[in-house]
Amino acid sequence: MPRWLSRRGVRAAGLLGALIVMPLWAGVAATTVDHDTAPRRNERTTWDSVFSAAQAGRGETTYKQLCARCHMETLAGGDEAGELTGSAFMSSWSGQTLADLHERIRTTMPTDTPGVYSSQQVTDVIAYMLRFNGFPPGSVELTHANDALKSIRFVTAKP
Repeated sequence: MPRWLSRRGVRAAGLLGALIVMPLWAGVAATTVDHDTAPRRNERTTWDSVFSAAQAGRGETTYKQLCARCHMETLAGGDEAGELTGSAFMSSWSGQTLADLHERIRTTMPTDTPGVYSSQQVTDVIAYMLRFNGFPPGSVELTHANDALKSIRFVTAKP
């Protein structure tokens, strides 16, 4: 049997192969993007001016009428109502889509009679929440069409 086929030779060749491949694999792993928070191709983010100032204004009026009783006018939350601003809110929604946020509000708010708000009311309130949290308005209104909301990722860090 040739020497390079001996057990010791096979082990040495395997070790040598691992030493060559491992740094390549480690380099790939080190540069992997976290796909849960990074925007995907053809996807917009909350930094892409996805709502209008007029819509945020309507959303503010709706928020004060419907949401402030629990979440307070400052969006800071109340007894059992979660905050809608600040680092805890931002980190809990980071990486999710506006469709996720829309669905959560539409199906669970208000807690005493969930599901009574229209999709347009929820969308306008989201526009207000985005403006309140420092995201820039644009010239086009945010639509409540689910496919459109799915294509907008909530990203907290300004690119």
